[in-house]
Amino acid sequence: MAATPFDTLKNAGFTDKQADAIVFAIQTSIKGKLLIKSDLTGVATKSAISELRADMYRALWIQGAGLVMIMVALFTLFRAF
Repeated sequence: MAATPFDTLKNAGFTDKQADAIVFAIQTSIKGKLLIKSDLTGVATKSAISELRADMYRALWIQGAGLVMIMVALFTLFRAF
């Protein structure tokens, strides 16, 4: 076990057993050997992220077009005076 994370956890108030368990869980999950099956229902997929990105770009273009129209309208209004 790494001394630094273990000592940091001990300094934070964890017992030796708790700190050891936390370090073990982190190390095994980093190595891809997580022993506990996790529920992945809330994890976003690549396709969901790409759809969200497309929606965000579409909304940004619409907002930009709206701002340009407002600026043109204001320029035209103030030019008339």
